[in-house]
Amino acid sequence: MTPEAWWKDKKVLVTGGAGFLGSHLLEALVAQGARVTAIDLLERPPRLESLLPRMDYLPWDLSGSGLEDALPGSFDLIFHLAASSFPAEAERAPLLAYRHNVLGTANILSFAARRSARKFLFPSAGALYTNTPKYLPIDEEHPIDPTQGVYAMTKRMGELLCQEFMRNQGLKCLFFRLFNAYGPGQSREFLIPSFIQQALSEGRITVWDESVRRDFNYVQDVVRALMAGAASEACGGPINLGSGRDVSVGEIARRIAAFFPAQVQFSKRETFGPRRQQCDNRRAKELLGWEPAISLEEGLKRTLESFRREAVKLQEAIPQP
Repeated sequence: MTPEAWWKDKKVLVTGGAGFLGSHLLEALVAQGARVTAIDLLERPPRLESLLPRMDYLPWDLSGSGLEDALPGSFDLIFHLAASSFPAEAERAPLLAYRHNVLGTANILSFAARRSARKFLFPSAGALYTNTPKYLPIDEEHPIDPTQGVYAMTKRMGELLCQEFMRNQGLKCLFFRLFNAYGPGQSREFLIPSFIQQALSEGRITVWDESVRRDFNYVQDVVRALMAGAASEACGGPINLGSGRDVSVGEIARRIAAFFPAQVQFSKRETFGPRRQQCDNRRAKELLGWEPAISLEEGLKRTLESFRREAVKLQEAIPQP
């Protein structure tokens, strides 16, 4: 059976559909012919404008009650992407992070179990692995440390909730640990978009610590992995999702600067999160038949061109004196 045939008319619920990863996932699901419903906090999210005629949308706060009445029917698959996803913001507003990432996850898991969903997909975080790795590349057996930050703690609690619902409710769950996803439409708070924004607005990029190395995974590759996980027999987790290549943030800055062009300046400031990450993605290859298809060079090119087009549109929309 082709992927298109498998997805056609599948009833799919995506929480956090108006977010970066959620919007890209929705585009892929709609293109494959799935019958999609999305949930997010926004009344009418701008980034879903073109998709809304081809899907259902419910503005809803998953940390509240009443979802059972607001959303009738059943779903074959539930992708739970709704979350406070920016680690630094989770540190600034921990109660909000726990509300969305823990209470919201518990509520949607309860909904999935009561509606007899066939499978529940949950993206956790590579940030759970120790900030200073014990070895590289990092596989799923590598030690974790949820106490490194509020975001990591809430993601670990989400994993544990998935395991609990599998044991006690018989709900099939599959959770992933995502390394640094990037691509068009990502919030300016994240590393690559923040560098692009600096290059566009200031003509220079300031790098706090160029020696930090991360594993960057293009968003369309992440979407393919999530969908492969949904269609597979795999349950439980974790499954790492990353490119398998670590790159210094200094190199990322220089690549972005060369595109515009812009200058790069370096400072010595403490950064938040892991010092170095490189994903071992062999389990994803073995269980899902997945591997990244978009190189860093191609992914950055697509991302940079997207941000530049957006900047041009914004400039054209400003009334001229």
